[in-house]
Amino acid sequence: MRRLTGFIRRRGDADMPGETAYRRAIRLLRWRSIAYGMLAVLVTGSAAATISERQRLTDMLIVASAETGLQLEYIEVYGRAHTPKDAILAASELTLGEPILGISLRDLHDRLSTIGWIEDVAIEREMPSTIRLLLTERVPIALLQTIDGHRVIDANGTIIIGADPSAFGHLTVVAGKKAATRAASILNILRTEPELYSEVWAISYQSERRWDVHLRSGIRVRLPETDPRTAWSRLAIIDHSKHITDRDLAVIDLRVPDQMIVEPNIPVRGKGSKT
Repeated sequence: MRRLTGFIRRRGDADMPGETAYRRAIRLLRWRSIAYGMLAVLVTGSAAATISERQRLTDMLIVASAETGLQLEYIEVYGRAHTPKDAILAASELTLGEPILGISLRDLHDRLSTIGWIEDVAIEREMPSTIRLLLTERVPIALLQTIDGHRVIDANGTIIIGADPSAFGHLTVVAGKKAATRAASILNILRTEPELYSEVWAISYQSERRWDVHLRSGIRVRLPETDPRTAWSRLAIIDHSKHITDRDLAVIDLRVPDQMIVEPNIPVRGKGSKT
């Protein structure tokens, strides 16, 4: 037997290269006979046998099943967009030629769940030779600012281990204590105004209560704790007609309902600068 190295069958491939319909039918009959025989032996012999004896008998039958063609030959993977193929193969610990009946789907699920990109995985065993993996990957939504640099996070605020932040530079930067778990909701609000949202590069969670939005122009938009959606929409309407975000401003404060307070961007002169 040999370790899998990228052995993935795509949907529509033949069941076995060069195998005729007659030979395939014979092989299927053989594995079904083995399966029924295993069930009969385990049922009739389990009452008198000890746990160790039953396990030994099971192991023997699994080995015998492999000799009749019930061996792992294919892995089919669906839903993979970001998860490295090598990571799947390494975590699976599967080996070509091993008895397919000896593969614990629960243990395989647990091993694959350790991969950072994988949120969930459904596993199917298709006799006589295929393991099928149906992946649900984490969806990156933002870059979390940490003391160690940026980290890619999903909608639950989970850091996606193995995700390269440099590959997701287009995502909004999120900062602040407890910001990760609350980022998805505010980002959904900001996206309701696509034109204005296109100018956003970062958001910061203030005092664990409300958000500041940082525009690419350098303007900080202070959203209210209550009903930030209405405030953001009002800013979008005003900006569409007045182009307020194009002005030389430091702050647009929307925390007071139905009011907009702006602070001009006044340069601070350095000590000893000439006037």
